[in-house]
Formats: sequence, structure tokens, C-alpha cells
Amino acid sequence: MMCWDSCDYDAGAMPSEMTSATPPKAARRVFLHIGLPKTGTTSLQELMWHHRNVLATHGLLYPGEDEAAQHRAAMDVHAQRYRQWDEPGVAGSWSRLAESVGSWPGDAVFSSELLAAASPEEARRVTSGFDAEIHVVCTARDFARQVPSVWQENVKTRHTTGFTELLDAVRAPELTHTGRVFWDYQDLPRVLRTWGESLPPDRVHVVTVPRGGASTRVLWERFAGVLGLDPGVLDTDLGRRNHSLGHVETELLRRVNAALGEDVDWPHYAAVVKDDLAATILARRRSPRPRLPLDAHDWAAHTARRFAEEITAAGYDVVGDLDDLLPGPADGQPYREVTDAQLLEVAVDTLARLVSRTPEEPEPAQERSRPAWSAVVAAARTAVSASPAAEVARRVYRRVTTRRTG
Repeated sequence: MMCWDSCDYDAGAMPSEMTSATPPKAARRVFLHIGLPKTGTTSLQELMWHHRNVLATHGLLYPGEDEAAQHRAAMDVHAQRYRQWDEPGVAGSWSRLAESVGSWPGDAVFSSELLAAASPEEARRVTSGFDAEIHVVCTARDFARQVPSVWQENVKTRHTTGFTELLDAVRAPELTHTGRVFWDYQDLPRVLRTWGESLPPDRVHVVTVPRGGASTRVLWERFAGVLGLDPGVLDTDLGRRNHSLGHVETELLRRVNAALGEDVDWPHYAAVVKDDLAATILARRRSPRPRLPLDAHDWAAHTARRFAEEITAAGYDVVGDLDDLLPGPADGQPYREVTDAQLLEVAVDTLARLVSRTPEEPEPAQERSRPAWSAVVAAARTAVSASPAAEVARRVYRRVTTRRTG
């Protein structure tokens, strides 16, 4: 395994590599970071994985043989929910990871937002699997920022639900499948009740994400404080770039998903669409992010206030400020749907970027995934070909070419 930092111990080593004649003590504390999704979880996970050897020298284990090991273990906990990914190595991965934590003599931290949706039975299976003092850590942020981010992330994992459709589904009194899936992950009080069922309130930690504009280091400082770790021991500048998409780019990707259907399997989709098209092409554009219409913003503010009140009443440990969860005033700008003309502009720019790639540029997608690009390009054409703006462009093109040939 590649060692990022200068130390003798590899925190990714399996238990057989660490045992001795005298069995080590069980972990003193196990911190379960359970999400919520879109609350800085990826940046925290990348930071801890990158510096896992430094953490080990401070007595804290970040387990797993590779960067995706903890997500595989979470999928193994509730395999029925994640059958569509069907990744190799999932079956039995939770038990293997728990064994590695049990063989470590100090504290350990596990982080996967996939655990947020766990049922009470699944949460009990996890918390009872360690001979240690269990702490649950949940990161949370401004709900008005959360909802559009969830939609964007869903689209990046090949969902086809539109933004307005999602808003209607999550606000409806009778929940559809779309609404239930959203609230499984985003109903903060429910998630905390599920995971804190058998724990004293002071061992359920709600870490608030600072408001927009604050340094990303602030979240790490708050998170490290829960772990009992000096935040200064890690360099938080990993040179990683935010792969957030604008509203128009997300809508284009949604239409590409619909056009692709099931023609591209998940490994190809993840490599070609999610990690290349979305992360390295569409994310380079700096168009406005999705935001809530005024009526939905008022609903989000009401929901956030209810969350804060329930957290206070439960007596959980709040790290940060509960006001961070409350949306600020709406900006007063009218909400506008994405237009066909905007989609056409982004689609043409995206295709141009693909064509202009030079052989010297490294291809983000692996060689095995390149054949899937033909399906993606075809889907991009399909996504905009039926729009009025596209038909106007075709008529202009035909007119110009006719004049030239004449």
C-alpha cells in the first residue's frame, strides 16, 4: 500500500499484520461518522485517508485496505439498498473491517454517509459489533443549501428526477419512492434517534457545517475536536477541487442519464460520466448553482428550525452553532427554470471540449471505459436534439451549407 506520510506504521494493514503474542486491547472509543450526505463528508474522508498514517501515530485508526473500503463495508450492512452497484468485495467486508478495528489498541473512526439511511436493526448491528465506547458523529448544514446539493449528487449517480419534481416529492404529504429515499438520508432527527437509540445524548455529536464563505478548515477543526485530536496535526490543503455543478450543467447531465438508460453499466458510468464528464468537464464551468424557489425556501427554513428544536430537546452534543443549520433570508430573485437555449449552449461547449482534447492530455477514464464514451456522446445529442433551440440551430446550419454548395 502506498504510504503518503513518513512513518513506519501502515494504518491500512490487516489485523494479521499487527497481532503479537499478547492480544491488543479493544478500541477505547469507536467514532461512527454516519453522514449526512452532502455535508462535507467526502472532504473529511479524503483528509483522513490521505493522512491515515499520521492519525495512527496519534493513536487513531482510520481502517480499510483502500479508500473505498469503508463505503463497501457500509453497503454490506444494508446490501439490499445498494444492489444496483453490486461491487466486488462487498460481501463480508463489514465483518473484516470490524475485526481490524477490534485488533487496534486505540481509538478508531469509521466514516460513510451511506450509513445515514440505516434502519434501527442495522444500526444496532453496527454499534453492537465493537467492544468499545461508541460515539456517533453526524455532520449537518443549512437545509436550504442541502436540498439542491442532494439533487445534484443524485444526478451524478445517474438519477433522472428533475429539480422541481424532487421538490414536489419531498414536500408532499404522501411520500412517493423519491420522497422516501430523500428523507431516509436527510431527516436529521430521525437519523440521530436511530443511531443514538442506546447511547447517552453526550455521545451523539452533531457537527455543524459552517455557513457559506467560511474556511473549509473550520469543519475539520470541529470534527477533530470530537475525536479528541489536535486539528493542527493534519495539513488540510490536499489540492482537491470542488466538483460542484451549476443548475444548467446538472440538468444537462440528468437528460444524458435519461438518454443513456441502462446501456452503460455502473463501472463504466462511474468512470466516464461521473468522474470524467461531470468532474473534469462540466464542473469547470462556473454557472449559478441550483437554488430553491421562494416558497420552497420558506419550507426549508421551517424544516431547519424544527431540526434545531429537536436536537436541543434531545440534549445531543452540538459542535459548532445550531444557527449554521438555519437558512438565511431568500435573495428575492425569481426562480427560473433551465431553458433549452441554455442546455444547447452547455452541450455544444461540452462536445467541443471533448473534441479539443489533445493526445498529451491524460484521459481520466480508464482504457476499459473509453468505449462507453460513444454512448455518452450519443446521449448528449439526444438530450438536446428535440429542443426548439436545437431545431433552430439545425435550420441555420442547413441554410448556410445550402448557400455554400450553391
